[in-house]
Amino acid sequence: MNRTKLVNGLRLPFTPAEEIARDLEEKKFLQNKPKKDAEREIQRLEATITPRRLRDALANDAGKKWVADVEALIATERSKL
Repeated sequence: MNRTKLVNGLRLPFTPAEEIARDLEEKKFLQNKPKKDAEREIQRLEATITPRRLRDALANDAGKKWVADVEALIATERSKL
């Protein structure tokens, strides 16, 4: 599939130099994707540990185990960075 760009309302094909530049951008994006996915998952997991969850964790062993399990998941994701 040929890439195109929009210039003044006209759809024009990429030049060979633009094709090469776009290929490099896509390659860089794909190389960084696993890192970005891990960072996003860390943020999601950290957001689940709310002040309410921490209070519940202090109340019983099940809550403490839940927090420890989430921390283990975060550590797994950090190892991917």
